[in-house]
Amino acid sequence: MNIQGFHYAMDEMLQALLLFWIPIAMVPLGLWLSMSSASKSTTAYGKYLAFLGIIMICLSPWTVPSSPSSAAGHLLGAIIGPCMLIIIGIYLISFSGNVPVGKLPRSDRRLGVLMSGAGFVWLAGMHWWILTPQLSPDEVNPYWYVFWPTFILLTSCLASCSAVTLLTIGDRRRTESNAMFVVSGLSMAILLLGLNIDGPLVQADEFREHLWLAVADMAGIAVGSLLSILVFAFVIYSYERSLPSPKAIEPPTSSELDQVSTLLQAHLGGEEE
Repeated sequence: MNIQGFHYAMDEMLQALLLFWIPIAMVPLGLWLSMSSASKSTTAYGKYLAFLGIIMICLSPWTVPSSPSSAAGHLLGAIIGPCMLIIIGIYLISFSGNVPVGKLPRSDRRLGVLMSGAGFVWLAGMHWWILTPQLSPDEVNPYWYVFWPTFILLTSCLASCSAVTLLTIGDRRRTESNAMFVVSGLSMAILLLGLNIDGPLVQADEFREHLWLAVADMAGIAVGSLLSILVFAFVIYSYERSLPSPKAIEPPTSSELDQVSTLLQAHLGGEEE
């Protein structure tokens, strides 16, 4: 397909709608179809739809280069590799331990640690090496400044909470808890290094500024989630308080008691099916 000719033949807003925003909508729609339908054909169609949407989003820097939103697709294409390594690695680590369902061989734990470490090293190379996502020479993808501090901070917080949860309510999960503490410590160490060591394209001052913005975003999300839960609980409480008291039912009559007694004698003896 001649992309350049296609750009001139179509309005930029319509082009962004067809080649960027509709593919974004295809991803949650495809995931919903793949998880909510009992039909195998519909499930497969949902997976293909979500996969096609992700591919089109990653191709948006070439299909809709005039749209500023295509930078999001550029970042997605840059981080999808290391993020998949981390996700698969965490899955292998989690399900190779003491789990009742879907347990994997213990040998998969080493592979999971290796994959997760490789993913973190890959992402760190995007900050302190030549792998930084760039829209053009010496122009860093603006979404990278948002993703990287938020990712490190969120990883450290979630790993710490997971480790404490495993120690509190888990059964023989100390090994997995220690692994989560290690992940949290490594994330915090990377965070401290980013605050003090400049990268080739990302300065420590810029990282520090966006880190505080990430802290504000996460704090806002936490407070908003807590308030939404409180409001939901208050609405349910108010609704239940407004309901009339249930009416008292009349006690059973002697004939009903006799019928129940007959049924009990017929089924509690154990001699008849």
